[in-house]
Amino acid sequence: MQVVWTARFDCQEGTSTDGRKAKSKAKKEADAIRSQQGLVTVGEEEGEWIVLWEVDGGASEVWFEGSIWAEMRAALRGGLAQLLSSGYRMVLGFVPDTDIHERRMKERQEWVNCYAQLYAKEEVYEQLTKWRRELASRLKRAPYWVATNRMLRLVSAFLPHTLEELKQLPGFGEIKIQSFGDDIVEITKQHERSTTFPLEWVQAAITEQQFAQWIYSEWEAKQRDELTKLTERRKLLEGIQQGQTLLQLMELLRIDRRELIMRIETLEREGYQVETLVEAELASMPREERQAIDMAFVELGDEYLKPVYIKAFGEAALEQATASVQANYERIRLLRLLHRRQKHAPADRQVS
Repeated sequence: MQVVWTARFDCQEGTSTDGRKAKSKAKKEADAIRSQQGLVTVGEEEGEWIVLWEVDGGASEVWFEGSIWAEMRAALRGGLAQLLSSGYRMVLGFVPDTDIHERRMKERQEWVNCYAQLYAKEEVYEQLTKWRRELASRLKRAPYWVATNRMLRLVSAFLPHTLEELKQLPGFGEIKIQSFGDDIVEITKQHERSTTFPLEWVQAAITEQQFAQWIYSEWEAKQRDELTKLTERRKLLEGIQQGQTLLQLMELLRIDRRELIMRIETLEREGYQVETLVEAELASMPREERQAIDMAFVELGDEYLKPVYIKAFGEAALEQATASVQANYERIRLLRLLHRRQKHAPADRQVS
């Protein structure tokens, strides 16, 4: 194996992951296990990548084995983030982003977010998510449109009792305050709090080690998510090439039909051939329905689906059972893939 890159990491002796010095004998012994050095190595042999984490005097751990460079990179970054969130710091070598905590700790807002993640009150958070879910359902909007999970954790941690206090939390601008502020404060006022506004005290309430651990835990989750997306994208492309059906691809990736069609649309936009899969899925579709949708695309364009739906099926069809409406929309979306491919085919031939 040819070594392409390597870096050495060290975990400081006597420092736990929350930044406090070990005091008891048992605590010191536990920390001593973590106080060690190790080596991260990236190697390549005949087109196959391997990423290893080797603790000095201990066993090695394989972070990645495979031929896809992008997947290897994501696995490497995820492993590095895990080391950094566990208290390790690089002592030899160079890795971009291994000092992101030093840059982000300069922003007061980051300390506020960190405190909220560490000290969110789960009972209040659950109450807020229930309110958000019910409101989003009434408004026919996605829950994150009302408020993100991070925003609700901020509320549950700091418990603002007035709109002015709510405005001090990141993410709550004038529009959010006007639209949902009263509802949120009505919930938070039911709970006593032990902290105060304004939030200048937050930075002193968190150690730098806690802050770094939070930063790199987030980075690790982001990299793991990126690796999952890359791996699932490869599996989807392989499945399409092998002639698998939508149902088989859903089982392979463990995702629902709507999510799968969205991913297929992304592949089509990137230039991948998906026509065979789409044609196979639409083989049982009544010819008259398909012609009606094709004509609607020609007349109305393909940017918005609802006008096409009404033109092809009639406005009354929107009042059918949810499953029927969803199935019709899925057929329209699949046919749109073919329509766009046919529309761009002359230009593609001209370029080639």
